[in-house]
Amino acid sequence: MGNYLLNFLLGTVIPAAFSYLVGRYLSYRKERMEEKAAEEKEAAMIKYGLQSLLRYTMLQDYYTHKASGLANADDKSSFEALHTAYAGLGKNGVIDTIYKEYMFLPDKDGKDVQ
Repeated sequence: MGNYLLNFLLGTVIPAAFSYLVGRYLSYRKERMEEKAAEEKEAAMIKYGLQSLLRYTMLQDYYTHKASGLANADDKSSFEALHTAYAGLGKNGVIDTIYKEYMFLPDKDGKDVQ
């Protein structure tokens, strides 16, 4: 009887329990990896949206001040802050060129402020 119980535990119960625990662990790990991938995708979309808003704001500001040909020190300071945030998010290209042009616009007194 004792030998039968030992064989039953070693041959059936322990492997079944081990398989169950491994399965639960793998399931948990898969769920966690899926959650992490979803969080990374969401963060990338937030970053993209923020970058788009910053780009739009800078372009609107640039075209407004380019049309008038003037930008005071406060305007340039705000534009610089927007550019710093935008540059920190990655791609810069065209915005870097616009930033340089914006910084060379004269202020409202006709002086070149930098």
